[in-house]
This record gives sequence, structure tokens and C-alpha cells, in this order.
Amino acid sequence: MRPVHLLALGAVAFAAACGPAQRGPLTDAERQAIAASVDSATHAFEDTERALDAEAALAHIAPDFYMYNDGVRIGYDPTVQMIRQNFGTLQHLDPGFTNLEIKVLGRDAALATFTFRDSIVDGTGASFSFRGSTTLLWERRGTDWLITYADADHYLVQ
Repeated sequence: MRPVHLLALGAVAFAAACGPAQRGPLTDAERQAIAASVDSATHAFEDTERALDAEAALAHIAPDFYMYNDGVRIGYDPTVQMIRQNFGTLQHLDPGFTNLEIKVLGRDAALATFTFRDSIVDGTGASFSFRGSTTLLWERRGTDWLITYADADHYLVQ
């Protein structure tokens, strides 16, 4: 067998391993479909916060997740603990996501950026509000879009 055939066989094997969805640049239709899926996932995540449904919120977060929360790096396990504890003590949370923009990074990755204005009522009935910005890195894992990274900065609204 000539070397050129080995190269061709290698290319065919690589293409088969990558699958059809991994070949070539993204089409506009693919970009729009990915952006719509991530937009929907981001709003679904917002809805879980509004419902104070910790387990539903956690279903959006990948096991290898980490974030910077007000400049402090937090891994998956502390994030799980923080969400369960905080959601269990609140009477009301309206996350108020606005200015949502989705940047498609590839077939399996997209960045969601937005601003928020959290309106919160804690367990004692005290009300307060934070504003800030958030960045979420969403990755497609199988058929699901999961958050693998986040960055959020919170500023108390006086």
C-alpha cells in the first residue's frame, strides 16, 4: 500500500471519529440554533432561581464547574452547598436577568453574558437588592447544555 493511501485512510478514520457535526465551519443556521438553545437554557436557569428550586438549578451545573463569585474562586461542591443553603433560607428571589447576549464559541460551547438585579427577601422578611454582571460558559454534554464556568460580581443596591 502506498503512503498516500495510508494518509487517506487516516483522514477517513479521523472524520468518522469526529462525526459529521464536527466537520467544517458552523453554518449560520447552526449558530442560530445553538444560540437559541443556550438562550433557552439561561432563561431556564433563571427560572430555577426564581422558583428557589435548588435541585433544578444544580441540574444546570456540570460536575467540573467552578466560578469566580465576587473575585473568589469556588468549585462545584461549595457551589452546591451555597445554592442549597441560600435557597432554603429565602422567601423570594427575582434574579432579573437583562441584556442577555449569547456568543457561540463552537458546536459544543457558548458564552452567555448578562446583567442582573436580584430582588431578595430573606427568611426574616428583610428585603435587599444586588446588581451586577454574570458570564456563564455553557458546554453541550450529550444532549444537555451545562454551565462549566461562571463569573458573577454583586453590588449592593442602596
